[in-house]
Amino acid sequence: MIYERLKSEVVSHLSYFIGSGNAAFVVDPTRDINQYLELAEKHGVNIKYVFETHRNEDYVIGSIELAKQTGAEIYHGD
Repeated sequence: MIYERLKSEVVSHLSYFIGSGNAAFVVDPTRDINQYLELAEKHGVNIKYVFETHRNEDYVIGSIELAKQTGAEIYHGD
């Protein structure tokens, strides 16, 4: 099991990288998607899903860009 909690230095934003086997998902990714791509490479996993737990109107998140780079599916919370 892979569990990484990532904190943005610019805004108060936490995101999570979670994986097992050869698959991983990212929860509430920051705009800087390189950190998730690097973690995926480090652990030898493919990012399959991106989960957004809430609307982020005070800053931009990286869900769309991360999905484009990895082919991951995006899921939104209510």
